[in-house]
Amino acid sequence: MIQFLKKYIALMRRSLAVHMEYRVAMFIWMLSATFPLVMLAVWLSLAEDGPIAGFTAGDFVGYYLLSFYMRQMTSVWVAWELDYDIRHGDMSSKLLHPLNPIHEYVAFNLADKVIRGFMFTPVVIVVALLAPGVTFLVTPLNLLFFAIAVMGAWAMRYFFQFNLGLLGFWFSQALVLTDVFWMLFLLLGGGVAPIELLPEPLRTIAYHLPFRFMMSFPIEIMMGRLSVNEILVGFVSVAAWVVVLATVYRILWARGIRQFSAFGA
Repeated sequence: MIQFLKKYIALMRRSLAVHMEYRVAMFIWMLSATFPLVMLAVWLSLAEDGPIAGFTAGDFVGYYLLSFYMRQMTSVWVAWELDYDIRHGDMSSKLLHPLNPIHEYVAFNLADKVIRGFMFTPVVIVVALLAPGVTFLVTPLNLLFFAIAVMGAWAMRYFFQFNLGLLGFWFSQALVLTDVFWMLFLLLGGGVAPIELLPEPLRTIAYHLPFRFMMSFPIEIMMGRLSVNEILVGFVSVAAWVVVLATVYRILWARGIRQFSAFGA
């Protein structure tokens, strides 16, 4: 276990160095995730005449501020990395490394999250303190719940996209499915609007699908819209989804590598 951790730390250091080499491009890419700010402008204009389904103008600012933060802290692009490595044969060299290639991909993404965390956490705190009407439930227990929910959201998004990327072992256009996933994620995860504002039956559907836990669930926690019991039930759902997605990964990876090797890649 100690040796494994040392290898992981080495991967993280290397990944941080790579990110810092391309820091300007990385910074521009981070700031390109402005969709929540666009939706904020839309909902603020609608809320000028009063609250909408219990959401005041301050609530919308808080919601989309956290939505922006969630986009930063759970962003994943591994499907494109996998597709490229499978199609260009780079996966062959990765299979010769002492660790399963998934750890290299994970370390690279986590290094990105370290940088984003240092950059955007202070920004979110300052804006939340200065913006009128923004209220978050800031207690030690709720902050812990929020941190766990963010990690769970990242794990779900990562495994979901990793599994889509692994379909590249069989299909030449597997990345099309990532666009479908992205649309469902925005609509049913709370990216376009808070789930409470979705019309029926979309609202009920959203509460029973995994997308909510990748975006809306942590936001609901920080905004104090969930009881402790609802949060714990949500954590059980997140854990169940992570187990399911991880199991699917293991199956796809084992069969995909056999397929990859069979063609002499």
